[in-house]
Amino acid sequence: MKKRGKIILGILAALIVVAGGAFYTWAQQPSSRLLLSSIYFMEVTLKNPGYLLHDIDIMEMCRDYGNGDTELTGKVGLSGMQQVKSSIYFDVDAKRSFAQKRISSKMDMDLLWVDMGELDFYAEDQTVYMEAPLLGDDIGYAFPTGQDLFLKMPDLTSDIDKTWFKDHMQDIADLTKQISIDQTGKTIEDEDGTVSEEFVITIPQGCGQFIWDLLGIDAPDYDVVCSMYLTKHNHLRRLSVDMSDVLDGASMVVDGEDVGTAYMYYELPDDERVEMKMVRNPDYSHWIDAEMTYYANTGKQYKMTSHITWQEAEDGFSLKATDMVMTCDGDTMAKGYFKGQMRKVTEGLPDLFGDQADYIHNLEALDWKEVRDDTEGFVNDVLGKTSFSVFMDDDK
Repeated sequence: MKKRGKIILGILAALIVVAGGAFYTWAQQPSSRLLLSSIYFMEVTLKNPGYLLHDIDIMEMCRDYGNGDTELTGKVGLSGMQQVKSSIYFDVDAKRSFAQKRISSKMDMDLLWVDMGELDFYAEDQTVYMEAPLLGDDIGYAFPTGQDLFLKMPDLTSDIDKTWFKDHMQDIADLTKQISIDQTGKTIEDEDGTVSEEFVITIPQGCGQFIWDLLGIDAPDYDVVCSMYLTKHNHLRRLSVDMSDVLDGASMVVDGEDVGTAYMYYELPDDERVEMKMVRNPDYSHWIDAEMTYYANTGKQYKMTSHITWQEAEDGFSLKATDMVMTCDGDTMAKGYFKGQMRKVTEGLPDLFGDQADYIHNLEALDWKEVRDDTEGFVNDVLGKTSFSVFMDDDK
């Protein structure tokens, strides 16, 4: 009996070793590593408060806010502006309709205790309009941007949560057998010393239908390529996606141990570009640090940074943008904050231009780049026509 028991134990040990070796060999294959990374993402990353989309209803954000009608109300405060001696405050009432491709923003301006009047902004398609009732009647400008101001966001059919991953894990496993995976040999090393290696993934045309169903879009008629960096434990550290099929010149990178950082890159015409960085702060339930940089073809760099926090409400959420700093080549142009409410308008908004449409469409068009290159001169020309001039510093 003892001899038989030893034989059985030996066989079990051998089976365990063989199974372990087989699993190890399987786990080293690129397709297996991608599947294991999906499981880790589902079981660990989604629960991490440092994950960029943690506790965010991304489906609602895309469908109801990005592709719906919204209303934003609140107060903006600006200080430290060149040639303005005091802080300026705006009471904001803004409405945006994706269906109309229009924005209407009414802003009441206060300087110290003085009500200076109303400054209004509108937008439609690719043009921003400014009207300044505080200066008098029929004073306003149009600023054609050449960029679509109302890009459609994905009509997600589900939240990207554990339930979705569990429901589609077999689809993910099947997809890993259909895709092309190139292990490039490139590596990155994080600040903590963790090394990750790159895999370039090509999803052939006609594959991955469950992904396109999630995004609410038609399957692309071309191969989709992305870059993914995985640690030796198959944890996602970086994902790069070319988005030029949606927006020419755009790309996105998500990064970090917690997948808590996102970079958006947008190549503009005339050798200009915009970069946006968002970092989730895991120490607070709803906090993102945001940074946007505009690289002009004049060599100047315009940057805005802010801490963004929010709390959910019944029909929207409260929103704060604090410690806002706007700079040009490192020199502070202004500081500010915003505090208000964002509300989704499920019943739809009325015509945002109303009987102002003809007037707005006939405003004098200015080249916004000329205004950009001499912002101070433009602002001074505008403010100099009002009682603002008594608050401006003539010594600068």
